Amino acid sequence: MSIIHQGRLFRWRSLLILLACLVIPVLSVPAQNASPHNTVLTLNRGPFHFSARAQRALRDLWAASMAAKQERVACIGGTVVHGVTYITRVRRLVAAHADSMTISARESLQTCGPPTWLGTVHTHIATVNGQPYVLFSGSDMIVMEMWRRQWKTDGVFCILYSESEANCEARADSAERVMYSATGGPAGGRP
Repeated sequence: MSIIHQGRLFRWRSLLILLACLVIPVLSVPAQNASPHNTVLTLNRGPFHFSARAQRALRDLWAASMAAKQERVACIGGTVVHGVTYITRVRRLVAAHADSMTISARESLQTCGPPTWLGTVHTHIATVNGQPYVLFSGSDMIVMEMWRRQWKTDGVFCILYSESEANCEARADSAERVMYSATGGPAGGRP
């Protein structure tokens, strides 16, 4: 390789490094704050839409979870069109074990598969420093991966963390905080 060729290669590499240094900070997303009050959510905008029937069923799931002080789980159904998930059906499941921090995934893994169901939704009623826990936990992510492997599709997964707000994911690593019901406000339904 000639010295001229090496010089050009060095300039290209330098240019790419400079470009990366300029672009990466712009593309970087700050770590998600656990407080749901930092984001303004709008019902049925963006990648997740909920029918009136699904909204009622999800509010009922949240209310049952709060009343029992235990997590609850359900199958969610609908369609995905051009990257937008339309959730139109919800089927509540009875889990073998549940408490305020966890719920058994066995029933949802067996029942909530395609083509009838897109995936699952469960409640997060536990709080962190008085704030709703809005993130998918490590065990949530393991169950989601088990679901994907079992059914060989991406699936749709949501966490309800208030009577009106959720964190939903239609592809791995694409979680989006959404409003699933017009009822309530930030952290609605919390004492």
